[in-house]
Amino acid sequence: MKRTGPKVELEALRRDVKEIESHFVLSHLGPPNLSTPKRKEILDVAAYVVLVHGALENFIEGLALWVVGRSVSSWTMQRRTTRSTASLLLYQAVPPDTEPVPSVFDNLRNALEEAKESVSRSVYDNNGITPDHLRALFLPLGVNVPTDPVLTASLDLLVRMRHEWAHRYRFGAKVIKSASDAQTTVSDCLKLAEKLSAEAAAVRP
Repeated sequence: MKRTGPKVELEALRRDVKEIESHFVLSHLGPPNLSTPKRKEILDVAAYVVLVHGALENFIEGLALWVVGRSVSSWTMQRRTTRSTASLLLYQAVPPDTEPVPSVFDNLRNALEEAKESVSRSVYDNNGITPDHLRALFLPLGVNVPTDPVLTASLDLLVRMRHEWAHRYRFGAKVIKSASDAQTTVSDCLKLAEKLSAEAAAVRP
């Protein structure tokens, strides 16, 4: 059976980032250089940013799906409520009257299944990895999103760089960074991912 969970998702992210970094940016690292990056470095950094952004998206999606899946199974299989269970139910509308009247267990089970479908849709709609999107995705799961201003600023910068290269390449990307600067930004994003992974594990869904 395939292992899942915050630790597994974080390990996969670290492996992916290390491989991408080794392929695209390591050859450009060295002593500080104040000159404008050469074209090859610019393109390699662009590829690095786009691929790391994708790896972070996969990490966030896997983490969210793990939390909601565990929360639902905790109730349906063990009749155990958690912080995630309570938070998911708070974000759900009151279920309509039905005939026959469901038991309390089924009432909660149905509400949790609806919440699971809602979270799954948010994940597959792929609305990005900005701090605002992370809060919209994880707060209903009872998971706190890191608020460290340095780390969130780096995540915002990564998103902006990726947007420039993925959607504005024809007009020329406006956010150009050296390999060293991009590596620092990604390092901060990994620290944010570590904190988010720890928060997800701490809720014990």
